[in-house]
Amino acid sequence: MEGAVVTPRNILAHLRFQLERHGWPAAAGLALIASAMGLQFFGVEEARAHATELRAEAAALRQRQAQQPNQEEAAIKRLAAIYASLPASNGALEAVEIVHRAAEANGVKLANGEYRLVREGSAQLLRYQITLPARSSYPHLRAWLADVMNAIPAAALDDISFRRDDVGSDSVEARVRLTLFLRVP
Repeated sequence: MEGAVVTPRNILAHLRFQLERHGWPAAAGLALIASAMGLQFFGVEEARAHATELRAEAAALRQRQAQQPNQEEAAIKRLAAIYASLPASNGALEAVEIVHRAAEANGVKLANGEYRLVREGSAQLLRYQITLPARSSYPHLRAWLADVMNAIPAAALDDISFRRDDVGSDSVEARVRLTLFLRVP
């Protein structure tokens, strides 16, 4: 077949001859070769492209994480800033004076209160709890508490309860519990 022209008809005839000569193992081998070539062409190249995309995404994610500040360090810095903004423990007397001056300015009568300093274990924070019985009209009590909260940003209104002796009375008795947060020097 040295000078023979290669045509599709000749190729098919040659394949038929080889199939009859070698039998079904040759056909199975040819089928496996054809499927391996198809898998290489379609499956492997697609998997390689997908793996390349995943590597690029992973690199971009690592780069974004490297650029982001450490969340733990940022939280520690925010907490330190909060502690720094609190008044020192020796500022408790000044805060009590502000509470009493605001009550006087708003016509609120304060009776003897309870003052208690609470230290939270090894924390850098002190809580100065102030419990005061107060008497005035409801609008005056609200104005007093608003003045206190505006004047002392480190104060929190923990509890308030009201009692009125008579429905027609303007005077209200209130029990107010404030907490002043202080930093340990």
